[in-house]
Amino acid sequence: MIDINEVKRVYSLAKLNIREDELEIMKNKFNTVLEFANSIMEVDTEEVDMLEMVSNHKSVLREDNVEKSVDREMALKNSTDREYGYFRLKKVVE
Repeated sequence: MIDINEVKRVYSLAKLNIREDELEIMKNKFNTVLEFANSIMEVDTEEVDMLEMVSNHKSVLREDNVEKSVDREMALKNSTDREYGYFRLKKVVE
């Protein structure tokens, strides 16, 4: 279960602001998602054949066209941390 401190931590990592009156609402939403994910993990799939590829799937690929990219400085202008011309990110997963 996620508590309010964890909600604050997630928002901080995402560099988002959250109002105090929204914390409880977001905590409940996060926990609803986690409960749903946990319920999926509890489904017995022992007798279910593995599905490796969907046979009727048609992948329509677009032509790969080279186009003008966003200027590097423009892309990095709101970055709070950069190094060697790239975004520098903190390690999130431990």
